[in-house]
Amino acid sequence: MKRLIISIVYVSIISLLLQTTTFGVNSPKVDEPEVSRYNNYTALNDEEYQRYEENLLTGIKSDNIGLQTSCAYFLGEMKSGKSMIHLLKLARYGDTEESRIIAGLSLYKIESDIGMHLLKGLRKSDDSEKVRRSFDRIYKKYISDERSFDNQNS
Repeated sequence: MKRLIISIVYVSIISLLLQTTTFGVNSPKVDEPEVSRYNNYTALNDEEYQRYEENLLTGIKSDNIGLQTSCAYFLGEMKSGKSMIHLLKLARYGDTEESRIIAGLSLYKIESDIGMHLLKGLRKSDDSEKVRRSFDRIYKKYISDERSFDNQNS
């Protein structure tokens, strides 16, 4: 079952990448004023960004665990502030260890202080040892980066 879920996640990620025409090397010029970058590899204009963000938010609400997990990953990559509540729920109540861990990583990528507070508690109280260790590592990384979080938000 675990391998099936992981396979579904990989297939979902690959299919999203293949459908995204602006992914990778053929991305538009970044110095265009209407383009907003969200990571080092992809540049989207504001309309495309909002459309992708809404589609991923719809996907994270799905009952399909693989779709939820892959959407959580991409929302973290996009640093989507709108996804905070959904990622917090997924980190706490996710059906699989993988989905909870990905949600925790996405909360870290978004630089969410609220998310890190949740991970601080879950690193001691989650049912899974794997998830507790992962949340502990993420939280320790957050603590070591905490000053850089503060500097970026100022």
